[in-house]
Amino acid sequence: MRAPRQLAPWLGNPAIEAVGQVTERKPPDQRKRPRLTFGGRRRQLLEASLAAFVSHGLDLTTMDTIAAQAGVSKPLVYRHFPNRFEALLAVVDDQADSLLAALALDSEPSLARLIEAYLSYAETSPAGFRFLFQVVNGSPGAARRRVRDLRSLLEDAVLGAVLREAGAGPDVGEAARAAGVGTLLLSILEGVGGSLRDGDDAAGRALALRKLLDPTWILGAMSDSPKKIPEVTDTLVAPGA
Repeated sequence: MRAPRQLAPWLGNPAIEAVGQVTERKPPDQRKRPRLTFGGRRRQLLEASLAAFVSHGLDLTTMDTIAAQAGVSKPLVYRHFPNRFEALLAVVDDQADSLLAALALDSEPSLARLIEAYLSYAETSPAGFRFLFQVVNGSPGAARRRVRDLRSLLEDAVLGAVLREAGAGPDVGEAARAAGVGTLLLSILEGVGGSLRDGDDAAGRALALRKLLDPTWILGAMSDSPKKIPEVTDTLVAPGA
């Protein structure tokens, strides 16, 4: 009598439920991660784009670079940004919005609050701060124009706080704008913010800066001798900042 026919050994694999049907068995620690929402994915790509632009520079950052930084496929990046220039503008807008939200300019904050919030942003978002005021600033095009508009807004906010606290009238305000006081004050803040390093006391620097930038002294120095104001920069901005 002929012995029963034996199936090929590989058919005895527990992964095979039936002929022609193979089930996928994955270890418990390799379960599929939940898919990100559209907003969550965009946030991931914005952060990856920021890191790529800061690390590689504007010219060397491509859609491939952004995809590699985010750990996703390039077609997925294209779903959110048509090209790297749109990605650049999106990161500029995102970081500018973060800074403006921290400053809360609509509430007409005091000079102390502006200084504290500005340096806090520079401390907690060093990549964003460097991206806006160093990386993009050295490039031509729409991105730089957007940062220039942001700077103009910040200059007006800082100068406005000085004028309110000094009780200055419209004539003094116009003279201060013409003299570039707002530009100077913002350049001081940028210099101090750009010089912050890990472990630095941003709150302490904000307090010291606030004591130095007394509104009455600033406007008085402007009217008595405009050349006195730029000397303040040398005492606050670290060499090479």
